[in-house]
Amino acid sequence: MLREVGIASSDGYDLDTAAEEFQKVHGDEKTVVALHSNFRTKAYTDDQATIVTQPWRRIYTSNYDDVIETICSNNRKPITTPSVTDPVSQPMPGTTQLLHIYGNIGRASSDEFAKSFLLTERQRDNSPFLKSPWMRAFHDDVLAASSVIFVGFSLTDIDIRRLLGLMPPEVLQKIHFVVRPGTKQPILTRMSKFGTAHPIGLSALAAHLGTKRPGAPVRSYTTLPVAMQEMFFSPKVSASISATDIEHLFISGSPDLEKLSNADISAEPGAYSISRNQYAYSRASDNASGSMPILVYGDVGNGKTVFASQIGYLYARKNYRVFRFQREPDNIGDVLAYLQTLDEPALLIFDDIMRFPKLPTAILDMRKSSFVILATVRTSFVDTSLSAVKARLANVTCVEVDLDSPTRDETHRMVQYLTVNGLLGKYSDLSDSEKLDFVERTCGRQLRDVVLSLYETGVLHTKVEEILVGIQTLDRGAQDLIIFSAVLTHAGYQNLSEVWLLSQLLDYSGAFEDLRASLYEHGLGRLIRINDGDLSIRSPALAEFILKRVFNIQTVLNAVKRGLTTIHNHFSDENDLVLMAKGLLKFSVYGRLLRSDRENALVEKFYDDCRLFSFATNDPLFWVQRSICTMNDKHFDISFRFIDNAYGLARRRTNWDTYQIDNHKARVLLTQSRETGVSADGSRERDAISLLQSVLARKNDDLYHPLSVMRIFAEIVDRYLHTLTIEQKSSLKQSIEIAIRSISSFKHTDRFRNLTELRKRLAGAAKALG
Repeated sequence: MLREVGIASSDGYDLDTAAEEFQKVHGDEKTVVALHSNFRTKAYTDDQATIVTQPWRRIYTSNYDDVIETICSNNRKPITTPSVTDPVSQPMPGTTQLLHIYGNIGRASSDEFAKSFLLTERQRDNSPFLKSPWMRAFHDDVLAASSVIFVGFSLTDIDIRRLLGLMPPEVLQKIHFVVRPGTKQPILTRMSKFGTAHPIGLSALAAHLGTKRPGAPVRSYTTLPVAMQEMFFSPKVSASISATDIEHLFISGSPDLEKLSNADISAEPGAYSISRNQYAYSRASDNASGSMPILVYGDVGNGKTVFASQIGYLYARKNYRVFRFQREPDNIGDVLAYLQTLDEPALLIFDDIMRFPKLPTAILDMRKSSFVILATVRTSFVDTSLSAVKARLANVTCVEVDLDSPTRDETHRMVQYLTVNGLLGKYSDLSDSEKLDFVERTCGRQLRDVVLSLYETGVLHTKVEEILVGIQTLDRGAQDLIIFSAVLTHAGYQNLSEVWLLSQLLDYSGAFEDLRASLYEHGLGRLIRINDGDLSIRSPALAEFILKRVFNIQTVLNAVKRGLTTIHNHFSDENDLVLMAKGLLKFSVYGRLLRSDRENALVEKFYDDCRLFSFATNDPLFWVQRSICTMNDKHFDISFRFIDNAYGLARRRTNWDTYQIDNHKARVLLTQSRETGVSADGSRERDAISLLQSVLARKNDDLYHPLSVMRIFAEIVDRYLHTLTIEQKSSLKQSIEIAIRSISSFKHTDRFRNLTELRKRLAGAAKALG
């Protein structure tokens, strides 16, 4: 290549830079001809054939040549060869899958060279493998495999080295590098950071593997699939609990399973966690079955994870094995096949059921009476998308547990727990009735708000302040990772908190080991989970507190925008990342973080910067979010302009129901009346109730929002009752009466806890109008 461009000596050049010089002079077409001349296989060794013809499930190669394909063809070993630009697929039955991660000579046209080859230095700086779903498949394969063998590994393979650097230490113990005898010690030392180096050469590996075995890949389902985690409990009357244990639980929200005992269920003194409704425990334990799963719902930070662990303890006490699913794998068949081998009964926990579109239904379809599913979900999904929640569970009847509406008995237990564990801080001098009032009224019976109150002023305040100082001492790149992870947890996407993915989204180049060491050095290791290849904030309440107290809103928005930019540029074909990106464009993610009205303009600037993203510009709901932001800032004229834009984009979509836009427009109309006064003739308020009526008439689901908008009518009456004209009163009363009739004829009253209270509130407003 160098000779062809007039460079006589190769000193100082490697293949990357030589190819860069060649391609600049001769272009892609002649570069491809040079590739074909040099990388088509003419011969291979017996040792190579022995290694390739083993029953591998997948072979990844950083080589361009077709030596593996040639060996497989000559030895009748069935393989398939997807490209890194193809969607991730599972190996066909009886075949090995081969992936050329840096380019495949068999597909080396000039177009393919430009799109997916990593030969020149420029191409290596823009690796399609790093930006493809196959990088995630490789990550999962390395985690799941019983052993991983690299033959001829080069430390210049930056993509692979970077991924291995993000792996947890237990994974590195099963990674083996076969390198040539005589490899220099400094190279062996560097390799030892990523696995075990064996300077034995190719022939010794072939001799170890033995004979050729070109048959179908060996699959064993005795190994736990990578998507599952088994939870181990030790049933006992009580556990030894220290103040530090309680402190860690309340700050992190992540229970130590060894600390759970019978006391946690029976609410006896000395329990590790807060005991919930006894009826809920008995129903979940006694009424659930293989055909009737448990559905636990609660607001962010209201104890769904802890409650699920308590139910896990109950089932472990009944000799069930308990498994938690981290996320839904690409191939759910691996999980189903593993479950088919289980003879013991099992409780299967899906934390946030909305992250699992297929697997829970597939398990229920197995109709194994010995498997009980427990699913958690945020209350917002139950209120707005109940049919979607039910669909995740095959539309079967569930044992439902509501953690947002604790009984008086539960709030008494909350007070007792906080008192005996010394968690109330400045509230400790309150009387028992005042403590109960603090939990029930000040915190609205919501566990998350109790925790946040204790972070702010309670005995946990000093400890949390130490954590915040620890975060501030990290380098800027690590802080950005924590910001993005906290936003993901806050928004409900913590399943996408893999370190390697966050590193790609934020272009973080630090080493996994250094990041983990830094977190532990600053006392953050038990609060920010990092050991399993993830970087996730353990508690939604803690995530919210970190975002509010450590970082200003501009810093948060900047980090999120960087991640969204990477998704726009490199991951626009990955549905789960695009869905996450749209989720991070919701105003509700940032509304709770705003400290003053002035900061609202920063969120609007954030939306303005994001409006050209592929997943935003043509999405009607993105413009609804912008409209919410401007409404929050009382810029109603701009808010209506964005609503018109949303309607326009919706008209371009076939059979797209505008109910979300209708509902939001009604909210803006009524919010404008609440903030600026009732329209002179009541027409604005009539337009609002007409929109809400239309939504209620045509929708059976997602009705929480239109019902909540109706409450604004009562707020308008509260504010302007004594200044309204007779015409305004008459028109407003007519609109409110229409709202009351709509509620009275509503067919799903059991799904909305506050419906009766809302009807009374509106009836009172109508009566006040005369």
